Amino acid sequence: MSTVRHVFELEVIKLLLQVAWADEEMAPEEAASLLAQAKGLGLTELHLEEIETYLSGQEPLPPPNLALLKERRVEVLRAVKTMLQSDLHVAPEEDEILDQIALLLR
Repeated sequence: MSTVRHVFELEVIKLLLQVAWADEEMAPEEAASLLAQAKGLGLTELHLEEIETYLSGQEPLPPPNLALLKERRVEVLRAVKTMLQSDLHVAPEEDEILDQIALLLR
C-alpha cells in the first residue's frame, strides 16, 4: 500500500470513529464493521490496536484531517453512510452528522 493511500485510509477511519460515536454509544455492529474495514484497508497492527482503544472508549477520539478527506469527498461520504447503516439503525444524531460532514467536505 502506498504511503499516500495509507494516510488517506487512516483519516477515513478517524472520521468513521467520530461518526460511530456521534450518538454517544458504540453499537457492537458498528465496532465490528469499523474494525473489519480497517483490517480490510491493510492498516498496520499498531493502528488496529489504536483503533480498538477508540472503539472501546478508552482514549479520546483523534480528529480527522478534513483537508485531506475533501480531495475524495464522494468516497468519504459513501464510507460514512455505510458506517451509519451498519447497525441497521440510524439515530437522529447520526443523520445530522452526515449532513454536517457533507458541508465540511465542500
